[in-house]
Amino acid sequence: MRQLAERSYGREQFLRTLFELALEDEWFQLQHLIQHDMAKAILADYSCRQGKGYLDSQIYYDHWEEVIDIGWQVFCNHTRIPKEKVIQHLKQLRETI
Repeated sequence: MRQLAERSYGREQFLRTLFELALEDEWFQLQHLIQHDMAKAILADYSCRQGKGYLDSQIYYDHWEEVIDIGWQVFCNHTRIPKEKVIQHLKQLRETI
């Protein structure tokens, strides 16, 4: 799971898109791509590779948070934005919604 997530989140074009969103202060879009779109795609891929069909619910619930955390780690390593700053931006986003 970890290797699949690191490889998926680490794709150069995906990281460029995430970086552009961070520069444009588009944290809602950034969060959506990392925590929903890519995480769901990774979990669905993993589920299929395990022979459990598309997006097995047990795999989803067991690995959802881990996959999202890997996504933020890859993003922070690529952009050199500290994880604390990411957490701060996401907190501000939640407060405005």
